[in-house]
Amino acid sequence: MIELEKIIGYILSETGCMHPYRLSRVLALAELEYYEKYGERLTNAEYKGFDKVFYIEGVKELFENNKCFNKREGDPEKGIKGCIEYTCQKPVISEKYREPIDKAIAQAKNLTDEELNELVFRNPLFNKFLKPM
Repeated sequence: MIELEKIIGYILSETGCMHPYRLSRVLALAELEYYEKYGERLTNAEYKGFDKVFYIEGVKELFENNKCFNKREGDPEKGIKGCIEYTCQKPVISEKYREPIDKAIAQAKNLTDEELNELVFRNPLFNKFLKPM
């Protein structure tokens, strides 16, 4: 299992600044990829939600309390979403963990937020991870 801070740092190091909504879906995709291959969880992330809506418990606090994560404000009037960037050295992750993360990043690259969310929820395994809010 990999620490949430490390996997999020790795994803943001690879992708650049990303909105938390999108980041959570990429993380969930990586989790599903890993579970399908190894039959065990990639992280100890707690996914809370219902009916195509979820968040990951503790991520907001991680962003607020860790100097490696920097929140960039958006401008809703201009249609610019805020995002989170990782400003520390890219975390070193073993190949076993990197493979499903990189695959999830590649899958998400050309999808809209809605398509990405649908991809996560369409996978029946995701219900295994999802806990009620």
